Amino acid sequence: MTKTSTFQKNTIAFIIPLALLILLVFLTNTSLFSVHQSFLSPFVTIDFMITIPILYFLLIRKRSISNVTVAPFLILCIVIASYTIPSENQDLLSLSKTWLIPIIELSVLAVIIIKVRKARTLYKTSVNYHQDFYSALVTYCASLFPKNVAKLVANEVALIYYGFFNFKKTILKDNEFSNYKGSGILSTLSALILVVGIEMITVHIISAKWSPTLAWVLTGLSIYSALQLIGIIRSVPKRPITINEHHLQLRFGILSETTIPYDAIDRIEIINSSDFDKEKGTKTLSLLGELEQSNIVIYLKSPQQLDFIYGKPKTFTKLLLFVDDNQNFKSKVEAYFSE
Repeated sequence: MTKTSTFQKNTIAFIIPLALLILLVFLTNTSLFSVHQSFLSPFVTIDFMITIPILYFLLIRKRSISNVTVAPFLILCIVIASYTIPSENQDLLSLSKTWLIPIIELSVLAVIIIKVRKARTLYKTSVNYHQDFYSALVTYCASLFPKNVAKLVANEVALIYYGFFNFKKTILKDNEFSNYKGSGILSTLSALILVVGIEMITVHIISAKWSPTLAWVLTGLSIYSALQLIGIIRSVPKRPITINEHHLQLRFGILSETTIPYDAIDRIEIINSSDFDKEKGTKTLSLLGELEQSNIVIYLKSPQQLDFIYGKPKTFTKLLLFVDDNQNFKSKVEAYFSE
């Protein structure tokens, strides 16, 4: 089957359900629906929530389109139905939103975690290479969603996975190095959670005097920030720094990471935390600046990129980081790029 033929069939799988959605929207704006809206609304709701999503699933299930896309399509149907069906006739729709959306979110989360773990197992058995959960997750999400959406989904799933599910102790290999035991950086981040908690209570009390709704929105944002910090903190021991055959894989949990080929390294030095500078092109691996208490600096021949969990990559020519066994790390890295 040619690429053009596959594209055409995949396009049809989207066009037919979307055409039916447009038809339903048109129907709800007719005089017939206006006269009998109390009677017709439940049937239209069922079409939005069940009939069209099932049709979409039947159209894509044997195509190259992932079945996981049923979830965002169903949410799209719910959103359109919310703006289309009269508010006084949304009883069935409201009930569906109350129970269906959480089930969709949990189902998608479960499917992604299960599939990523399977993909990681298959990858590790077929190739003699260590790939951690987050790397496999990013790769898998990229095959399901557009680039920006894939990154967002991968980050949210990773925060939950590392924060509340992965309790297995990480055993370092000969080419792996921890970067948190002697720096105190995790204690600093843990203290930030306490600060967020105190701030949350204070802001909630003050803002509740003007608007209870605003108070709970701000409290929700604070709780979300605390959950993000927990996920980042617990991911750091799970994602060690790795010396590979052709490149360095430097990570600070899921917060940031970079891959540096050995031929891009000029030199590597051991430093004190007081040697931190704010020169242009200088970055710390954790992006936390002086809080990181770096003991290694890597000078580069050419600019490299530091990927961050949110936002655009940051370019650097000098990278500061902390490594627990920094002497051994320096020796092993030099053995590669000095060859």
